[in-house]
Amino acid sequence: MNAPICPNCGGPLTRVVDVPYGWWEWDEATGSYRACNAASRVDVAPWVHAACMGELRKFHPQDPIVPASAAT
Repeated sequence: MNAPICPNCGGPLTRVVDVPYGWWEWDEATGSYRACNAASRVDVAPWVHAACMGELRKFHPQDPIVPASAAT
């Protein structure tokens, strides 16, 4: 069975990261790290797709996976 599809980038959710507090990315222009998060609003979604870092608000890795063919 294939992995579910990310609603943000359309890629397979083969790696999901639990990042409720965000992460730090190097900003070459300023020569320092900047704080980042995947939340689009105040109540942070804890799961993000590692490939695009888009929030997965309705996702939990322990939820049952329904094959796409059975979902229609």
